[in-house]
Amino acid sequence: MLKTIVYNWFKIKQFIEIKCILCRGFTTLNQPLCTLCLNSFPVPTCFCSTCGIPINESETGLCPQCIIQPPLFDHCLAPFLYQFPINKVLQMVKYQSRLELIKPITQPMADLLSDFYLEDQWPEVVVPVPLHEKRLRKRGYDQALLLAKALKKQLPDVITLESHLLKRVKHSSPQQNLDAKNRQKNIKQAFALQKDLQYRHIALVDDVVTTGATVSEITKLLKKAGAERVDIWSIARTPENQ
Repeated sequence: MLKTIVYNWFKIKQFIEIKCILCRGFTTLNQPLCTLCLNSFPVPTCFCSTCGIPINESETGLCPQCIIQPPLFDHCLAPFLYQFPINKVLQMVKYQSRLELIKPITQPMADLLSDFYLEDQWPEVVVPVPLHEKRLRKRGYDQALLLAKALKKQLPDVITLESHLLKRVKHSSPQQNLDAKNRQKNIKQAFALQKDLQYRHIALVDDVVTTGATVSEITKLLKKAGAERVDIWSIARTPENQ
């Protein structure tokens, strides 16, 4: 009986009209962002196969920085550039509790991952970048964990979601207010492992990657503990290592 009620509710949501959160045009209750707005999200035509920033097509598939000095992580995968309107959507998720936006922005991420790992090995485990407990109490939810959970539902069953592997032990200033140099200093030794590492191939999930300071700090910790490969899964990537 309950399953029938839930099923019927999901069917009804396809026909109930609401206004799109971004453009205020009409959409349906099960799709809070209209198709036009979803299709307007900025997508890189070509990106560095290591750090993920947009590049012109090249034989190596790498940006100049990664050729000279590649990052600690192995790949950074992001379906969108951190520009309008996806930057506004992510800010609404992060600071305005618009959690209904998580599903429509993780579907393109899942599609990108499915293409990327078609001829590659999937990570053993998905690990969200954790919030410090003080910020978690203030916000009431961990957006990276919710993104990871939404992605997990769309990925192969063999992948584990591990939400207690990492802990943020340093309550640092928000990264968006700092330049690249101070971001690295701000995030140094901000994370710790809460248990022995049993995985060799790990995917780190975060909402946006800018300089890569946060994910690099975590990657360093994971590889020191025995990880062989760390891939970054992010909804959006800044156009440059700002």
